[in-house]
Amino acid sequence: MKWDPNERMNVWELYHTIKIRGFIYFIKGNIRIQITSEKLIHFFIIDEVTFMPILENVMYNYMHCNQMMIGSMKRYAITYKQNENSFDIYQRKYMHNLRVCVDSSDFAGSKALEI
Repeated sequence: MKWDPNERMNVWELYHTIKIRGFIYFIKGNIRIQITSEKLIHFFIIDEVTFMPILENVMYNYMHCNQMMIGSMKRYAITYKQNENSFDIYQRKYMHNLRVCVDSSDFAGSKALEI
């Protein structure tokens, strides 16, 4: 089949819409994408079966950047702001994992105390 420039072929079909306005960053071969907006940075994981983005994490954009690249070990980040003459490199201050289960007991009916 020879391609005819006068014939308009729609080769793209809308699959999903993420209703966030910002800059998107993706590395080939990675299952994560990130969208940097003015106030927040959203991290999505792409499901390998359905190819649907699943929100993994959100952080405040305290660096006021347009783009942010996080290293593979998640210890360093490089940020860029439009119309600036430099890149900024950040090092992670604390290495923690807040998803660790400390106590799996049933606390139904418990009351929390503010410390």
